[in-house]
Amino acid sequence: MKPETVCTVVFSPTGTSKKIAEAVARGITSGAGAEALKTIDLTHAAAQSAVLPADAVAVIAAPVYGGHVAPTAAKRLETLRGSGTPAVVIAVYGNRAFEKAVAELAALAARQGFVPVAAAAFVGEHSYSTPETPVAAGRPDAQDLAWAAEFGAAVREKLAAGTPAPVDAAKLK
Repeated sequence: MKPETVCTVVFSPTGTSKKIAEAVARGITSGAGAEALKTIDLTHAAAQSAVLPADAVAVIAAPVYGGHVAPTAAKRLETLRGSGTPAVVIAVYGNRAFEKAVAELAALAARQGFVPVAAAAFVGEHSYSTPETPVAAGRPDAQDLAWAAEFGAAVREKLAAGTPAPVDAAKLK
């Protein structure tokens, strides 16, 4: 499958989830051109109800709060639907633990009609980070974004190989 569109779907109050999602999307679209990239930003308001077609790929990224998908992010994601749309689910956590957040995000995406074909967790600067008590300060950094783009390229290869099977996000460590 060569996707017609790659749509980043982000809830990103600090901007870190958005940076990671965009890097993964660039890896997926490498060589496809900017017209293939779209963004649905759920940070400040829920999106109008939308359905992403089966020939698109959704890159869904949200922060982890206390080991879970941010509750507001989960609620706002419920406004979107997939049509068997392949999805890459990404949890961004503040360098402590992502616990079950990736599996929760994959389950939510599946309930909404997406097919989670890839899953990842990336470190982002913790929302409690301050100059006095830095927690993952400056993350994602250039290396993190390069890894995210490499992950996107691996997803592109998986999609190109045919109809990708759903991933078991609960196995992500």
